[in-house]
This record gives sequence, C-alpha cells and structure tokens, in this order.
Amino acid sequence: SYSMHISTLLGLWLLGVASGEPVSICRPTGERYFISDTNQCDRFHMCDDNGDLAAEFLCQDGLVYEPISKQCGLPFKIDCIGSGRTKLQEPQGTGRCIRLNGKWPIEGTCDQYIDCTSGVERLVTCQNHLVFDDATGDCEHPDAANRAGCTAEELYGFQCPSTVGQGRYSAESDCRAFFTCAIYTNYHPRLAGCPQGTVFDPVSQQCSEPKDVAGCENYYNE
Repeated sequence: SYSMHISTLLGLWLLGVASGEPVSICRPTGERYFISDTNQCDRFHMCDDNGDLAAEFLCQDGLVYEPISKQCGLPFKIDCIGSGRTKLQEPQGTGRCIRLNGKWPIEGTCDQYIDCTSGVERLVTCQNHLVFDDATGDCEHPDAANRAGCTAEELYGFQCPSTVGQGRYSAESDCRAFFTCAIYTNYHPRLAGCPQGTVFDPVSQQCSEPKDVAGCENYYNE
C-alpha cells in the first residue's frame, strides 16, 4: 500500500509547501512513484496515479535520496555531485554530529571516526591497521583510502621503490612484517605479516623459518 511504501523510506519528512523542482515531469502510470529533485540531493517528489506532482519529501538530515532504490541513505556511495544535485538542507547536528546522520573522522587520528544515526553519536575505531576512508565511509587499507595525513607512506615511513611489477619488502621494525607494492595497491605500500613462528625473507619474498633469515634468527627468542 501507499502508506506502507512511505514507511519504508528512512527518515522522511513531508513538507507542506513544495519549494524544489523535480528532475522530470510526472506521467500518468496508474500508480504513485518518486522522482529526484533537480538541485537538492536530499529532496525528492511524489507523482500520483494521474501523473500529477502530489507531494515533496526531505530525507532526514545527513541522508540523501538514491533514485534507483528510491531510498534515503548516507552520501558516500550516492553521486550527488555527478548528478548536479549539490544542494542540501541546513545541518541540524548536535555535539560532534555535524548532521543528524553521517560519519566524520576524529581530528588527529587516522583510525577513529564518529558515526551518527538520528543524532546519536558512536565512536568507532578501525581495526587491523585500517584507516577511516572519508570518501567511502568505511575502514580501508591506507593505500586504498590514500587520505591526506593518513597515507600509507606517512603511517609506515616507507615508499614503494618502483611502479613496475610487484614486489615485497621487509619492514625494518619487525622481522614478521613486510610491505607489498603492486598495481592493486596503486604502488602504495600495504602492510602484511607472516604467520606466527615464521619471519619474512626478503630474498625469497616468502615467509620462512627464522634460522634461514639473516638478522632474524633469534626473533622469537627475543
């Protein structure tokens, strides 16, 4: 039903006065459907059964309208700029929530961010040497995020020696650790480690017994 369909749209507010412009003209289809706003990414419109513009809606603050799924979601994977829908409603955030919904990095850190849902704030820490990617809204390898101030080169103090082929290189600080440089890392270093009981052998570029790797013979004894 129409009421049930409306209830599935996350955090929507019906506006009494329409102030935006729909991206297309309503057409009579025999059923109600939704269309994007031309300029504002968090606004959308409803066409009624007869093809008339019937109502206008706003996503909850921080969410934007995705025209294919016809749902409101976080903007990380929804292309507002590319579609020319760059305007947004005024922020209504509180505390460290810039908007009621969203994710924002904690200043001075690479692996922590604030996750806000309907104005409720949650501190999240990325695990396993991942960093918060403010472009995707996810925890990513530093080479994939390539975020200013949190690049793999800055975090690890290592730079890939070439952009040809693939190679593995020892991490001077730890015999188990090594960096992979490859096309899939965009030739930024990606940190990895050998299984417990082994160390990285830069000659074979494999994980080996400590006794076979010069300088790492006593790694586990130490």
